[in-house]
Amino acid sequence: MHDKESLLACYARCFEGQAGQAVLEDLEARAFVRSTSFTPEPQRAAFNEGRRSLALHIRRMLDQAAGSAGGDGGCAPGGGAARPQG
Repeated sequence: MHDKESLLACYARCFEGQAGQAVLEDLEARAFVRSTSFTPEPQRAAFNEGRRSLALHIRRMLDQAAGSAGGDGGCAPGGGAARPQG
């Protein structure tokens, strides 16, 4: 498991730049972040809320990353969080 700062840096790295922002916007649109997820079918409603919850979690992590200290926080390029050698 990664420490919080390292994980925040990894989230920020994943969604940085134009491509990352395009993917984030697509996820938020598909996950009912800016619209209602209501449906009268209970199972579909639960499914929609699960989608929404995950997209909101990603957004919260990105917001926290933006508010945290600079640097990459131990997130290695192209491979997730950096792992200690040895």
